[in-house]
Amino acid sequence: MKITRIRIYQTGLPYVGGAYVWGAGNAIETAIASVVVIDTDAGLQGCGEFTPCGENYMAAHSQGVASLARLVAPKLLGEDPRHVGRIEQMMDHLVQGHGYAKAPFDAACWDILGQACDQPVWMLLGGKLTDGAPMYRVAPQKAVDETVAEMNAYRDQGYRQFQIKVGGDWASDIDRIRATVPLLEPGEKAMADANQGWRVDNAIRVARATRDLDFILEQPCRTYEECQQVRRVAEQPMKLDECMTDIQMAQRIVADRGAEICCLKISNLGGLSKARRVRDYLIDNRIPVVSEDTWGGEIATSVVAHFAASTPPEYLQNTTDLMNYNTRSTGIGGATSQDGKLYAPDAPGLGVKPDFESLGAPVAEYVS
Repeated sequence: MKITRIRIYQTGLPYVGGAYVWGAGNAIETAIASVVVIDTDAGLQGCGEFTPCGENYMAAHSQGVASLARLVAPKLLGEDPRHVGRIEQMMDHLVQGHGYAKAPFDAACWDILGQACDQPVWMLLGGKLTDGAPMYRVAPQKAVDETVAEMNAYRDQGYRQFQIKVGGDWASDIDRIRATVPLLEPGEKAMADANQGWRVDNAIRVARATRDLDFILEQPCRTYEECQQVRRVAEQPMKLDECMTDIQMAQRIVADRGAEICCLKISNLGGLSKARRVRDYLIDNRIPVVSEDTWGGEIATSVVAHFAASTPPEYLQNTTDLMNYNTRSTGIGGATSQDGKLYAPDAPGLGVKPDFESLGAPVAEYVS
């Protein structure tokens, strides 16, 4: 089997809630999705997606996939996409770094491999260990009464884990945490997610002022080292997110016992191939993980769902239904959500097809 054509698509994904506000003064209304579609001489077609949460969230931007494609797509033509390890090595040899832009190529190859084997991707990753992954839902930075109302609405839909966005004014964040966390019902969990937004001293102030409450403190500061300064003082469990970029960071966290939970954004780790190695290493060291990505539609969510399904339930903290954050789609079919849980498709491959009507014309095309 050989790759005969690679197409790159882009489309806007408007946020269902209007404006998504997070961290220190960041907001996004429409995310820009990049979708990679790979065709083969065997008639099989695979797809992958990368969608950043705006242009300044991490070291990744919406034009990265199309830019990387100019360098790697011509070299991938004629290769066998089922050899996911070789494709990964080729991309890393051709371009150092920029793993987020490689992630949709990696996913598309896993999609084709699954179709060729007549198996869902979760089976190729080791089998279905979690049938229905528990989801969290985000409560963006809004007035406290609006945040509480959103949490109640999500609870009625079956969600039992809530990510409360903080990271702006630290004093107001204390009020937000104190107003929302006590409303949790038995068995529910909350993460106060600063998205790297606080200075170390202010993060310590927040942790000390809320030490009597049961919640998870998520990525309070920008760097791993700053988060560890906070960790030495804070009594809350710590979840690291944006600084989870590779296996080397996972090794540091294990050696330092630097977090209770690690969030694995698949594109931030360079794709499904790399993410599963990081996940397995963390689980071997008894650190639970979150299966998610920076943003995305149906295609990205399907990758997240297969990753979650192949994770042991006792080490899967949660996941999320990215496709339900948008008013527009990238794919048809794929993962489904019900009663606060995310279900991976049982169809071969990723179980999702590109929504070409929504995607429009390709922005780039490479043909052998």
